Amino acid sequence: MKHWLLAVLGLIGASCERVIELDLPEQRDYVVVHGHIEPDSFAYVSLSRNSPYFDPIDLQTVASLLISGALVTVEGGGIIDTLRPDFNFQHFTLFNYRGTKIKGEVGKRYKLRIETSEVILEAETEIPTQLPLDSLWHRTRADLVREAGQFQPTRRDSELVSLYFRYSDPPVAGNYVRAFSRRNNEQQWSSDFNPIYSDELVNGQTVDFVLRRGKEAYLFADSTTFDEFGYFEVGDTIEVKWSSIDRPHYLFWLTLGAATGGSGNPFATPTVVSTNIRALKGRGLGIWGGYGTLRYQYIVR
Repeated sequence: MKHWLLAVLGLIGASCERVIELDLPEQRDYVVVHGHIEPDSFAYVSLSRNSPYFDPIDLQTVASLLISGALVTVEGGGIIDTLRPDFNFQHFTLFNYRGTKIKGEVGKRYKLRIETSEVILEAETEIPTQLPLDSLWHRTRADLVREAGQFQPTRRDSELVSLYFRYSDPPVAGNYVRAFSRRNNEQQWSSDFNPIYSDELVNGQTVDFVLRRGKEAYLFADSTTFDEFGYFEVGDTIEVKWSSIDRPHYLFWLTLGAATGGSGNPFATPTVVSTNIRALKGRGLGIWGGYGTLRYQYIVR
């Protein structure tokens, strides 16, 4: 009877299974834009094509999506800069166009125009007024463990540090910042997931935050584990890039972070990634943003 019962339950369970077939919409072709300009720096622009969601992702595939032969110009202050083909890793992106004439200035507006046989795209951005930090300091993980009072800190806890910053927000609302960091001999700036800040809740106030160490997978080959993610180490020389951005630039990173964070979750709220790219012909998406950048150096002693 026991075996018969198990067999019947198995048949019932199998009969309850239902194969669901989804008719996925056809892919619509877009040109994906990621461009920025900073004070005293030329413009950088990455142009690529989108790809189907379930296509494999590897270095060769990503390289094949890059768009070459486009006419990319940046206009500002009555000067038109035609960007040249270039390959430069910055902020986890391979930029394949670089300016040679216009260097960014705080308070100036810059217009981007992209032309290929399939698309004509435009976007505008401004380099906002820089928003300085008040101070930087650190605390070891051992300090935090002692403060919690639940565990005895280890030797490794004394070697790992959290970097803190203090920021006084101006009284006028509508300030936005994106932060980057790098340590020791690292060449690339990295970020911690989606390190953007808005003064929506702290307008006119002085606030303290932790600036976690970023870790882009292809940039670092050290032995950092999940348990140590976000920490710097005693002896590190840390460089911080603290960059004010305008609202369209902020909304792009905010919605991109929300979309990325919900990837693969069937219960996540669908997110449309914001863009300031205007398509005069064809379709485009992405961001053209100005950074009001200030740089700081901090040595962990």
